Amino acid sequence: MTTKQDALHALFHPRAVAVIGASDDDTKHGFIVLTNIRNAGFPGGVYGISRRLKEVQGIPCLPDIASVPEPVDTAFLAIPAEATVQAVKDCAAAGLTSVIVGSAGYAESLDAGGAERQRELQRIATEANIRIVGPNCNGIYNAHHPLSIGFNTAHAKRQKAGGVSIFSHSGALFDAMAGRLAMLGAGLSLFASAGNEADLSVLDYMEYGIGHAPTRVIALLIDSLEDGPRFRELALRAHAAGKPVVALKIGGSAAGAAAAVAHSSRMAGDSASYRALMDVSGVSTVRTLEGLMTAAALLDKYGRRPGKLGALSTSGAGASLIADRCEALGVSLANLTDETHAAIDAHKMFSRIGNPLDLGIFGGMRRAGEIPALLMADPGVSVALGLMHSMNPWQGDPIRDALAKGRTESGKPLLIVSPGGMPPSEREAYTSRGMDVFTETDILLEGIGALLTPPPAAIPAEVPRTAPTLPARQLTEPESLGLLLSFGVRAVPTVECPSLAHTLSAARGVGYPVVLKGVVEDVAHKSDLGLVQVNLADSDSLEAAYAVLGCKNVIVQKMIKGDLEAIAGVTRSDGVGLVLLAGLGGIHAEALGDAVVWPIPVDRQTIEAKLATSSLGRVIASQRWRHAGTMKAMVDLLLALQRVALSIGDGLEAIDINPVILGASGAVAVDALVIPRR
Repeated sequence: MTTKQDALHALFHPRAVAVIGASDDDTKHGFIVLTNIRNAGFPGGVYGISRRLKEVQGIPCLPDIASVPEPVDTAFLAIPAEATVQAVKDCAAAGLTSVIVGSAGYAESLDAGGAERQRELQRIATEANIRIVGPNCNGIYNAHHPLSIGFNTAHAKRQKAGGVSIFSHSGALFDAMAGRLAMLGAGLSLFASAGNEADLSVLDYMEYGIGHAPTRVIALLIDSLEDGPRFRELALRAHAAGKPVVALKIGGSAAGAAAAVAHSSRMAGDSASYRALMDVSGVSTVRTLEGLMTAAALLDKYGRRPGKLGALSTSGAGASLIADRCEALGVSLANLTDETHAAIDAHKMFSRIGNPLDLGIFGGMRRAGEIPALLMADPGVSVALGLMHSMNPWQGDPIRDALAKGRTESGKPLLIVSPGGMPPSEREAYTSRGMDVFTETDILLEGIGALLTPPPAAIPAEVPRTAPTLPARQLTEPESLGLLLSFGVRAVPTVECPSLAHTLSAARGVGYPVVLKGVVEDVAHKSDLGLVQVNLADSDSLEAAYAVLGCKNVIVQKMIKGDLEAIAGVTRSDGVGLVLLAGLGGIHAEALGDAVVWPIPVDRQTIEAKLATSSLGRVIASQRWRHAGTMKAMVDLLLALQRVALSIGDGLEAIDINPVILGASGAVAVDALVIPRR
């Protein structure tokens, strides 16, 4: 049986290619795709399939795929969706290993038959062992073969062969991406438009790119992923192969999160979950299409440069601008060592030394000539940026020489941004000295952020316990707390009571003051319905509260106080899988919206590092926080939650612990909700 990866190799390196639905109308896909294959310089056989035509611009046409006189590895189907299912069957019978389905009219369609057609394609792919690109896609490109099978404008161009492979859910943006690469002087390796992913997915193409020798960088434009854990494993493989991955995630469903029951599911939105997955996977992320291609081109040229940015400008305003944009875009500026600071300080005439540096404080290049080299020699600087304006040679050449000296001596990339642009001769004065010139500050900083991306975190080898049996409904609070306690989550003493007498006895046992809560199945947030009575100091107040609740079953909890309320949870994110969450909590947790997210599984070090960057982490690590060990206690609780999630696995939808009381007692859960996956 042909594997997907073997079929992908044949797809990108076919012996012969056919276009089913060939046309002599130059506005039709059957003409455009057929002539694009020929015009790209493909060295193999090219055939049109048409019952009407004998040839199209010298390309032979035959009545059916079985009549082609040599082995065909792949075919582009330029036919309506209604005819595609039978055509795929015919291709499988003729021995093809793959087909590219360009037409729309499948799962993306409002037509009720579209989803059924896509399911039928999936069934054929499985049963006939034929791989399907698309449907609803515009094809593929291999700049090294060369091979162009598709109808996008970029398919009609001879793309410069290079190291960047682009795998995208969108085919329509191929020309924009390829054009941007060309503007940056970079070259294309492979392109694939995944479309609806009835069979082959972006992850399948990504896996192929990892093993494809000419590919040095993998750029992904994705709507969603089919399998977050697989993506993470592939990202680790790509890192081991020395092939950086950069991704632009588009879309996202805020509506789906808003409809969720658990706080954690609403707080860990689509974007946050994907960003968390990319972070632990060592995948660079960008926000714009221009940034995606700039990052890919820079990664292809310079490779990953984990560390921080050193920056300088010819003015104080320019230095401030760089600092502001770095903060806005999450690009880390290096903290210069004391040695670097002292060495640079010895050259200044006025003001203060910082990063970014203002070259103006040195009073001219006679005193500033060593500054770029001193900045770039700092061990914390892995990439440098210079904000420069157009200058006359007598003014600019000494600066360019100083910048080039820093680049040469440090061996680190030095990138120039000139928002106002500069004449070609002046640009050449930089590029001839080994410095690339850009005009858009934010786009360049997106690319620099990709260079600085740290390596992926290892996937911890967690051994899940035997999965507990869960009811086919959300668990009540006592059920939820009992489950979490069994996995090591610290929780407030809780007693479930079926009557007032039991309630009074339980209160004496745990000790006043107490909290009384009603237990009602399928009620997630009890405080919203007045089912929580707090700070009950004696039996009289307890009896009154019991009457107000009017519930058959209640729970009694010890009233505990702390200095801060947090939320911790687990939720299932479409495409990512189970993720862990922590943030500021209480009844205003969602309004605060301050949460950090990790894909499961994750290790202690990774949790600690990201938690420290959050508002919650900064509070419990601050000098004013009085309780040593709170950070450890919170991380312990999160790791216990992870053990629950790994044990339940596919059977889990979400877990909420809100609030977690932080204080002298560490991190204690006082309310919990476990929601099985329906």
